[in-house]
Amino acid sequence: MLNIQLKTTLSTGMFPKAQKSVAKKHLNLLLNKLPEGSVAYVAGCAPRDWHHGWGCRDIDIFYSVPHWHKEEVTSAMNNEYTTVANDYSYNGYGVNNNALLHSVHEYDAKKYSPRAKSTEFTKVQLIQTNINALAVIKDFPISLSRIWMDKDGDINCCHMYAQSYNKRIIHELNESHGWNYVYLDKILGRFYQYTFMPRNWKGQRDISEQIDIGF
Repeated sequence: MLNIQLKTTLSTGMFPKAQKSVAKKHLNLLLNKLPEGSVAYVAGCAPRDWHHGWGCRDIDIFYSVPHWHKEEVTSAMNNEYTTVANDYSYNGYGVNNNALLHSVHEYDAKKYSPRAKSTEFTKVQLIQTNINALAVIKDFPISLSRIWMDKDGDINCCHMYAQSYNKRIIHELNESHGWNYVYLDKILGRFYQYTFMPRNWKGQRDISEQIDIGF
């Protein structure tokens, strides 16, 4: 696990830090509502965008609660927030209702931070996982999504994220979810300086195995 410090010299200046501050507030508001033993992290798109010097489009909070509290928490969320379709795999996290997700809810960030201009049009999505939230985050199938912020505002990433960032290569790491080309098209459109490499890519074939193209 690697700790990341946000830069302030990128084109968007302090904007990522402003959003990060708002996201930390929302994260801790959620944790204060959850039962003891719960964990939660802002993960994927938001900390990734901040690290690249951009403002995020959404704030995704992945959280898990002790299993005997799941239905109780879900019921409370249903009463307070909008329910989102549980199939979340199209976002590149490779999680769905039958596997790692328990429930997904959404609200406008201005609900709890009405004066924050940096998140005036931002959605907050609360994603309850069936297993420990950090385990889900560390197993995101896209290497450039394996980055998260904790309740103290510390941003960390796994080594695969670091390799992607350093080499500008996006790896798809978990073929068991199927190749998510829709999400890759979306992410490569935004990260135009990056290239895509599947996990099982082995480089150029040996000359003896190559197709003879005549020159």
